[in-house]
Amino acid sequence: MPKYIPDNVKLEAMKLFLRGDLTAKEIAEQVSVDGVVVKPPTIYAWAKKEKWAEQKSVAIAEKKQEIAESEAQRFARLQAEQLDSYTSIANKATREITELHFDRALDAARAVDIGVKGQREVLQGMINLQFVQDVLNILVEEIDNQDTLQKIAIKLKTLVQNSEDIK
Repeated sequence: MPKYIPDNVKLEAMKLFLRGDLTAKEIAEQVSVDGVVVKPPTIYAWAKKEKWAEQKSVAIAEKKQEIAESEAQRFARLQAEQLDSYTSIANKATREITELHFDRALDAARAVDIGVKGQREVLQGMINLQFVQDVLNILVEEIDNQDTLQKIAIKLKTLVQNSEDIK
């Protein structure tokens, strides 16, 4: 007759397993308290039966997605701030040209050029970001297999992180 092990012991074992820094023997030793004895093979059996490794992968993917979303929001906010700054420069330079407050017309033209180029760069980045988001939305809508979707999401996030590291 199989012995009964309380759910809280199994839950603690799962938490320790998902942390990933302990062996099955160490986990078994830590959860074997108050007269409950758990052996390493039991830890392996629970992990296999309850698919703890898959749960860990899903949790990691979800956390990475949350991080990527927060990074995308931060990136979008920074782009908006940069666009505002460049727009301000371009507007001020345009006003200055109109009122001729520049000592030289060439200085005013340079200021307008800086503002316009900055606006163009920021808008191009926004267009690229929107394109990536549109592609992701299409993938999410069209792919029914969650495992495939998770794998694609992880690969795309890695690609984005690598491209940001290059910058």
